[in-house]
Amino acid sequence: MARSSVAALKKVTPENLAGLGAERLAEILVEVADTRTDLKRRLRMELAAGLGATHLAPEIDKRLGALETSRGQVTWRQKPAFLRDLDALRGLIAERLARQEPDAARERMWRFLATAGQTSPRLRDPDDAFEAIYARAAGDLGRLLAPHDPQLAANAVVEAAQAAPQAWARWMPKVMAALPVQTAKAALALALARARTAPGWTVVIRHLADAAGDVEAYRDTYSAPAMQTPAVAVELAQRWLEVGEVEEAGAALRLAAPKPQGQAARLAAPDFDWETAWLDYLEATGEAAAAQAVRWASFQRTLDIGRAKAFVGRLDGFEDVEAEGQALAHAATHQDFQKGLELLMAWPALPEASRMILARAQDAKIDPEQAEIWAAKLRKRFPAAAHRLLRRGAATAFKQRALKLSQRLSEEADTIGL
Repeated sequence: MARSSVAALKKVTPENLAGLGAERLAEILVEVADTRTDLKRRLRMELAAGLGATHLAPEIDKRLGALETSRGQVTWRQKPAFLRDLDALRGLIAERLARQEPDAARERMWRFLATAGQTSPRLRDPDDAFEAIYARAAGDLGRLLAPHDPQLAANAVVEAAQAAPQAWARWMPKVMAALPVQTAKAALALALARARTAPGWTVVIRHLADAAGDVEAYRDTYSAPAMQTPAVAVELAQRWLEVGEVEEAGAALRLAAPKPQGQAARLAAPDFDWETAWLDYLEATGEAAAAQAVRWASFQRTLDIGRAKAFVGRLDGFEDVEAEGQALAHAATHQDFQKGLELLMAWPALPEASRMILARAQDAKIDPEQAEIWAAKLRKRFPAAAHRLLRRGAATAFKQRALKLSQRLSEEADTIGL
């Protein structure tokens, strides 16, 4: 067996560090901890955890107390260490203390989540890393609550959400994911009984309704005008379809269907997401032919490759070949040159893309950097098209005063032998 190289043996890995021995590692840790209070605190907590919950819990309480009362700003230099320390505290509660004393861990996880209100203002720019720590804590709390009586757990969750609805609007999905559906139903009933107008409370209700599988309760959080908007109709339809209430999904979508506009009373183009949900509804009702008609009309209007692929993929025999040809031809003659070429390149249909470029070189309006990417894919099999594309891209870049890019594309075009 080959021996490890000296460089590999000097890498800081658990295996290599283990070779130093426990005594030497302990000496190094003590030296470093003397210069880092966060590390010293972590080591003290780990030692306490080894002695049992009666020793670990007071150490956790000290740190929670500091988070609850501290008001000093955390500088950008301190922020990485602060976040590591915060997540380490969460982990000690959720893992070490929870294994030893679940009730004590649950009590302290409640306190940890409550520190978000004090901790966030101390950071000048609370970011995703900060939010992720509390989101993980919410999931930990859900797991700690799961073994308990659903009604008691529901009461605790709703009380906490009522006290800080904006925070719980973010955390509720994480908490409820670990709890049984009966807890969600009990929490939803309690929350609905408490009329609230505080920011975030409606979102809390929606999350509880989702966890309880109660689409009607979710729907009732929206006003009648809101249900006539495509975005809300899509949300409701998706939920009705998930629970098998197909006709309810259709009714929700019809409320937000495109309506005639102007003196000519022409139907407005449908919202793309609404149309996607409508397709799901048609498929669920067995109206495959109607769904195909919607897909093709949508593709012609939007040139969306997903619509075209879905349309072609549902055809049998030679029909799919013919339909694919029609789709590619439509893209090749589309008034938006770049959009049409984008579909052909993504399909991929390089011969059709090459013919399109050569046939429509004069009206080719294309982003120079995109032209460079596509030319690289075409130059081996279709050098003339790649050359023409680069020239058009260079001309566009020149007009945009991107002179270096224009020169690069021109030089690249010169390398293609025709």
